[in-house]
Amino acid sequence: MIYEGHDAPKTAEVANPKLIDQPRFTKRGRMTQNGQFASWADAYKKGRVPPAVFRVYEKLKDGIWVDRGLYLLRDYNCPLQNERRVFKFHLEQADFDVSNADDSTRVELRNSRQIPSHIKIAVFKRDKGRCVRCGAQDQLHFDHDLPFSKGGTSVLAENVQILCARHNLAKSANVQ
Repeated sequence: MIYEGHDAPKTAEVANPKLIDQPRFTKRGRMTQNGQFASWADAYKKGRVPPAVFRVYEKLKDGIWVDRGLYLLRDYNCPLQNERRVFKFHLEQADFDVSNADDSTRVELRNSRQIPSHIKIAVFKRDKGRCVRCGAQDQLHFDHDLPFSKGGTSVLAENVQILCARHNLAKSANVQ
């Protein structure tokens, strides 16, 4: 997965940040967020630190974000793109996730329970962006009809549905 870095903020001096290179340092010499990511990746490549771990969210459409899981920052580059330099961070999906809120217990992932984006989009359209049980349009979750823990797949839209938080938590790992 490639993650594109952030542009400089819009200021009186920089009317359109999309026309200038993405900076590694601010004018005052402080490292930007891009610079911090790049420095960590440099240290990782030299063997001084482990890869940085990030939880990645994907925007499906305005107001709808989904958790893609944990990713590791392993590398970056800063190629010329449309006449300016843009940071491109190379993220690799982690082969573990965490099992509790304090992120301390790692759980190994054998087959990914992550639902691919194209499946989420197809399910969202099919279910009309509503809970299939009550029609709610907020606090929506993508749910495996046959739970992943019981052998359900993430790669078939037929096994994925949209449930509101209330119905998804009530369903838990049950087959209904």
